[in-house]
Amino acid sequence: MFRYATKYAAKSGKYGELLNEIIEFISRRTVDLLPPNIKSVLGHLILADCQHRAFMSKMELAYKVMHLPVIKKSYSDVSVVGFYHRANLNQSSSDGRTIVYSDRTEYSAYAERCRDDTEIKNRKNGVAEKRLSKEQLVNMNFREFAETISHTWVQNKECTAEAIDPGTTRKFMSRNVDSGHWAFSRRETRQHIRFSTILYTDFPQLYEPVNAGETISKTKFFQLSSPERQTLYRSYMELVCYNPWSGTPEETFLDEADRALLQDATLVRDCLHCQFCA
Repeated sequence: MFRYATKYAAKSGKYGELLNEIIEFISRRTVDLLPPNIKSVLGHLILADCQHRAFMSKMELAYKVMHLPVIKKSYSDVSVVGFYHRANLNQSSSDGRTIVYSDRTEYSAYAERCRDDTEIKNRKNGVAEKRLSKEQLVNMNFREFAETISHTWVQNKECTAEAIDPGTTRKFMSRNVDSGHWAFSRRETRQHIRFSTILYTDFPQLYEPVNAGETISKTKFFQLSSPERQTLYRSYMELVCYNPWSGTPEETFLDEADRALLQDATLVRDCLHCQFCA
């Protein structure tokens, strides 16, 4: 009944007749004798009728009816930032037949901020404390970068599209690292962000070793229990977000020998078995 009243009757302009019929029906009997479900439907119907006339949502109307204090949202738009490399595919607006691969995100901008062709823009009459230098940009962690730095990818030369298959007219085009450069400037106000993954783990100061004093028989990430995986994932997020790095986290936090070891799955398995499972 409520769905009919709000979706069909209200849109057709007959919600007034429907409301009058219900009020006439209610006046013939005592309100206390009404079942709870009819009371709920009547309340929703009245709210729907009032919000339809007042041009506001039912939640806003109910908030005002209960005389709750007026509040203001601190952040109207919260940006979602990924702490891992990611990209997206979109269709080019120029011809409508080209699929464009783009990885121009906060993560890519932070990873490539130390390049020689990086451009730093400062206002001529800006405050000295808000001026951005190359040294500040290099020593900045990812969290601070995402909140305080505005980044723009400047295309120096056009990338050429490649044919996908002879049987289709669609083409594919990917971003070339050498086709442009990054332009950075400091934001006027700090931006409020949240990372794309929400991890339900304890606070960092409450961390404890997941296998203290025990041998580790599980050498694969998905063989671990869910709390252990969440703790390791949060540890990686905190490492990437709060410690400065460039290029990739592996190039900064691991030496060449460790990177070569991780690339060979056989060596990793043998090393872990010899160290923990012997």
